Amino acid sequence: MEWTPEAIKAEVDYRQAALRADAAHARVARQSAAPKRSWWRRLGHRTGPEVPLPRNGHRDAA
Repeated sequence: MEWTPEAIKAEVDYRQAALRADAAHARVARQSAAPKRSWWRRLGHRTGPEVPLPRNGHRDAA
């Protein structure tokens, strides 16, 4: 297929329109979503490992 100047312009216009539509969609999705907590806050407020209760060195009576 041979590309004519009109065909190139039409292709560029088509791709730019698609990119603009995609950017608008991403903008709306980003604004409607809840704000994401920062990595620092997620790191400091995550649940820790399950640690067994400390024992006193003696066998616990039932």
